[in-house]
Amino acid sequence: MAKVYRYLITGTHGCGKSTLSHRICSELKKSGYNAIVLSETARESPFPINQGQTVESTLYIALKQAVKELEAIAHGYHYLVLDRGVLDSFVYSEAARRDSISQVEAKMLGAFKAWTEEYDDIIFVKSEGNENLQADGVRDTDMDYAKKVEHLFENLLVGELANRLRVITYGDMLRSRVRVEDGGKIFLDYE
Repeated sequence: MAKVYRYLITGTHGCGKSTLSHRICSELKKSGYNAIVLSETARESPFPINQGQTVESTLYIALKQAVKELEAIAHGYHYLVLDRGVLDSFVYSEAARRDSISQVEAKMLGAFKAWTEEYDDIIFVKSEGNENLQADGVRDTDMDYAKKVEHLFENLLVGELANRLRVITYGDMLRSRVRVEDGGKIFLDYE
């Protein structure tokens, strides 16, 4: 089986992940790469999300994300642009947590950290430059909550996945131009 490249675009809600994911995928396709964007799975959850997230929500979202990645690979895609990854649901779980982490979550978290270590590139989009969350019927518009989520992402990513991490702000993301080089290497050039 040919190598599959996975690019994770992550961060709090409303920071521009989807916009950047689609721009990267579009440039990969223009450059002749067999690429697909895998959208986040939280909106599909039959369990509560945002500040009401439960253990069931966390596991559903993470497992569904992993399945989406596997299905894309099975369908022959070699470049996956992930608009959220398997660890995202655990960050949101931590932000919503009222009790201690469950044993099941703790074990799954270890497995999904290992899963994330297989990603080829991680781009963490910080919300700096976007102080207004747009209501869309799903997204939580509480800025304090969004900042708490972002802080938790930063602690996790900078601490454990720093060797593969690029940090970009919302403002820089809007000004950037996506460039693809040989092998599907992604560059973000700022104007």
